[in-house]
Amino acid sequence: MGGEGSMMHAIKSLKANRSMLKKRKLASKDDVYGKKNVTKLHFKKSTRRDVARIRKKMFIQKEKEKRQMFYAFIATVLLFFVMYLLFVQ
Repeated sequence: MGGEGSMMHAIKSLKANRSMLKKRKLASKDDVYGKKNVTKLHFKKSTRRDVARIRKKMFIQKEKEKRQMFYAFIATVLLFFVMYLLFVQ
């Protein structure tokens, strides 16, 4: 019958995958998350002036994004209104 070779290959592939999964099982939580003291992060200390400058920059960027969203909304509404007027007639 046709397809016997491909079916045998599928069965062998499944067995191989199953055996690899058994090898991969982890013994403890440390294997998954790693040791706690392995990586230590060092962050630079920022001054109040730096924090204020970053906040101001973020505020300006947020206002700019709000303005762009407003203009996009108005343009979309106008576009649909014009399309409505064109297709109703």
